[in-house]
Amino acid sequence: MKRIFALSCGFYLLIGITSVVLGALLPVLLSHYERGYSDGGFLLFLQFLGFLVGVIAAPALTARIGRKAMLTLALICIITAYILLGFLPSWSVVLLLTIIVGFGSGIIEPSVGAFTIEFTENQKAVAMSKLDVFFALGALLIPAIAALFIWMDLWHLTFYTVAVLSLILMLLWITMPRPAALYLEQAGENTVAHTAGKAQYSRKHLGLLTIFVIFFFIYMGLELGLMNFLPSILVERLHLQESVASLSVSILWIAMIIGRLFSGKIAEAVNYMPFLIWSTVGTLLFTVAMVFVTGQWTTYVLIFGTGLFMSGLFCIALVYANVLIPGMTERTTSILIASGGIGGAILQYVTGWSMSTGPVVNTIWILAGFCLILLLTLMVSHLWTVKNNAVRTALAQHSKEM
Repeated sequence: MKRIFALSCGFYLLIGITSVVLGALLPVLLSHYERGYSDGGFLLFLQFLGFLVGVIAAPALTARIGRKAMLTLALICIITAYILLGFLPSWSVVLLLTIIVGFGSGIIEPSVGAFTIEFTENQKAVAMSKLDVFFALGALLIPAIAALFIWMDLWHLTFYTVAVLSLILMLLWITMPRPAALYLEQAGENTVAHTAGKAQYSRKHLGLLTIFVIFFFIYMGLELGLMNFLPSILVERLHLQESVASLSVSILWIAMIIGRLFSGKIAEAVNYMPFLIWSTVGTLLFTVAMVFVTGQWTTYVLIFGTGLFMSGLFCIALVYANVLIPGMTERTTSILIASGGIGGAILQYVTGWSMSTGPVVNTIWILAGFCLILLLTLMVSHLWTVKNNAVRTALAQHSKEM
C-alpha cells in the first residue's frame, strides 16, 4: 500500500506539471507558430476538453480494464504526446496532441483521487492533502524549468523533460510488486457495480451531490481566476512591472503547498465541515481585503494568506463529499472533478471579461463573490445533511473505520 501511495503522489506531481506547462510555454510557443493569444486560448480549451473526456471516461475504463491498465494507458498517451510535441510538429498536430495530454491527465486525477479516498483506512484527509502537495509542487516547479530552457533558447526540451518524467513513472508503475498489483485490481472490482449502473444515488445523496457540484464548479473558477489573473490585477492596480507581478502566483502556490502540509491533519482534528467553513471565511476575508489595500508588500501578504486558507478546500471537500455519499467513490469523484473543470473554464471567461470591461477592483469583488457562494453552498450542505440525518450516520461510520 505504501508503494501504491508513493506512486499516487507521483501521478499527482505529473498532472500538476501537465496542468501548467503549456501556459508556461505559451508566449514562445505562439511566437514560434506565428499565432495570437486567441489561438493560445483555444489550445488551452482543447486541453480542458480532453481532460473532461478523460474524467468522464475514467470510471467506465476502471470497470472495463482495471486501474493498473487504465493508468498505464494514460501515461502512454502523455509520454507519446510530449515526445511528439518536442519535435514541434504542425499547429494542427499540436492541437490534437494537446487533447491527448488532457485526456491522459483527466483519467489520472479522478482515478488516483478516488482510490486514495476509498482505500485509505484512516486519515483520508491527510492522504488527500499529501497528494495535493505534490500537485502543487509540479505546478510550481515546471514553470521554473521551462523558464530555464527558454533562457537557453531550448524551450522545446521542456516537452522531453515531461516525457522522461512520465516514462520513469510508468516504469515504476508497471513493475510494482505483484501483491501491490493484486491489491489494486481487487480494490478496483468494488467500482464495477457502480460504473455499470447497478448502483444509483438515493434522493438524499443526489441532493448532496448537486450541492457539491456547485461548490467545485465555483471553487475551480476562483482558483484558476487567481492563478491566471493575479499578475494582471497587480499590474493594473499597483502599477507593478510584469516580472514583479508574476511573483504573486509563486507566492500563492508556495502558501498552498505549506497549507496542504497541515490541512489534512487539521481537518481530521476539528472535523471536515468546521474546517471547510473557516477556510472559506478566511479566503473571503483576505480576498475582500485586497480591495482596500494598495501597498505592494501588504498585498503579497494578503495573497499568501489567501493561499493558506484555500489550500485545503479542494481535497477536504472531496473527502467530505465521499464520506457523506458512501459506496460511490469512483463516480462521485469523477463528477465533482468534472464539474470543477467546467467551472474553471466558464468562470475564467467571466473573470477575463470583467478585467477587460471595467475597473480591476470589480474583478476582485467578483472573486470575493465566488468565495461567498462557496460559503453559502457549505451552509446549505450542512443544513441538508442535518435535516436528513446524514452527517451523524456518515461520520459515525467514518469514525469506526478509523
